[in-house]
Amino acid sequence: MQAPVEAHALISALGQSLGEASLQLDGEGLAFLPLSNEFFLHLQADVKRQCFIGFAVVGTLPVQPPVSLLKQLLQANRFWRETGGATLSLDDKQPPRLVLADRYDWPDLPQEDFIEKINQFIDVLHETRSWLDEPVAVTDSGWSAAALGHSLA
Repeated sequence: MQAPVEAHALISALGQSLGEASLQLDGEGLAFLPLSNEFFLHLQADVKRQCFIGFAVVGTLPVQPPVSLLKQLLQANRFWRETGGATLSLDDKQPPRLVLADRYDWPDLPQEDFIEKINQFIDVLHETRSWLDEPVAVTDSGWSAAALGHSLA
């Protein structure tokens, strides 16, 4: 199924804003954007759901990742507080790769908003990559179910 004109227009506007005028969806509905030597942003059109799934490989986890890194990644994912709404996950490769993904519904999405969301995703991608290079010490933020007014019982 072919992506609608509005999806193509969003990808074209994104390409123009990032200096990649040739950016377009291919026959499979995929746009591939090199961000640097390290990062590649993939935008897959899902025509049935009328959205793009944006994803990028952040990097490969160490064979024995430090607990502090794993804790940091999980805390960043909690309520999407440090991922700008995107989700961190691991693929099934060995060693696993850290993947950042987000969804962008295109009906009535202004081009400026789409471009802003993608730029935010790119910023989060770079920040998350730095965590793999030097895991930050994680502190207990005091979060608990009780603090949110929930009971675990």
